[in-house]
Amino acid sequence: MGKKINRVSVELDANGIKSLPDDEIKTILRGADDLIMSGGRALLAKILAGSKDKKVLELELDYSPVYGAFKGVSQKDILAKIDWMILHQYLNIEYDNRLPMLVFTEKGWEIEQEAYAEELLNKLIEAAENQTYEFVETLKDRNRSMILLLLDKIAATGNRGLITILDAWKTIEYKRVSAKIQEVIDVLEKEGENLEETASEEEVLSFSANKKWLSIPVKIRKDLERNVWCSDCCDVVQIVNYTVKESSPGIVLEGKCKSCGSDVARFIE
Repeated sequence: MGKKINRVSVELDANGIKSLPDDEIKTILRGADDLIMSGGRALLAKILAGSKDKKVLELELDYSPVYGAFKGVSQKDILAKIDWMILHQYLNIEYDNRLPMLVFTEKGWEIEQEAYAEELLNKLIEAAENQTYEFVETLKDRNRSMILLLLDKIAATGNRGLITILDAWKTIEYKRVSAKIQEVIDVLEKEGENLEETASEEEVLSFSANKKWLSIPVKIRKDLERNVWCSDCCDVVQIVNYTVKESSPGIVLEGKCKSCGSDVARFIE
């Protein structure tokens, strides 16, 4: 008979918190990303508090982009926020032997991968501008779904200035990801050609507008797509086959009604 493992118990206490703002939810999820199945609630609280704890510094968790995000807030109150996240199924706890470790729930990961992919996109653009192509080495072996999301975001930028760094990335990646990177390179090259051919007709997709659109969380984008007025149907419908264009002070989706095929549009501030 195997030796009984005495697991460290966990008592969750949100301390009366009713809700958290979206920015705090994203901040906590970003901090947790560095601790998945390697750290627990207390360590995450120290990161968010900006603690100089020996373990935080040894693991270089002070380099987290959200290190000290809740500086000035007591670790007890930060821990209550983390517990609220667990109780509301953004995070969960799984045991590694006897120790409780943080993991993402499906709901939490959907939010985190969207935000993290956008963060990586901005870093990739900066690396391309500074010609620090070694940055792509940090992208290998990351979560596959997030990398594919990142590549979709890169394609949507239409930024041909990223082709060189994408070529560098492609050489170090596994076969499937490398093939996807080449697809994105092909898209950027083709869109660059189309830009030259159609610019005079002012029918070019606004890549800036697409960047704004993709910065909106996936769930909200899906809700917006399903909340478009069709004058022919006299009802709220789903927009399909749409393009995203600039429309000061926001963006506009221009496409077709899924029900009847008529032209529809949705303005988004």
